[in-house]
Amino acid sequence: MAVKKTGTRKKSTSSKKAVKSSAVVQYGNIEFSEAACLKKAQSGFKKQFKGQELESINIYIKPEENKIYFVANTDCVGSVDL
Repeated sequence: MAVKKTGTRKKSTSSKKAVKSSAVVQYGNIEFSEAACLKKAQSGFKKQFKGQELESINIYIKPEENKIYFVANTDCVGSVDL
């Protein structure tokens, strides 16, 4: 009886580098990035909702109002200046 060998193929382990990116919005005479807005919103949450832990946050940027609105932890609503 003949034994049949089965080959094993190695998976390619090439790791791709993550692409670095950034987004900057220019509106009128102001310029801001999403990262800066997120940081401001998180800081605003900490000031407005002392003692609460930040679990999630969504931001809404309204440059025409010069405001960043946020909804944190699904029920904490606030805003900060842009």
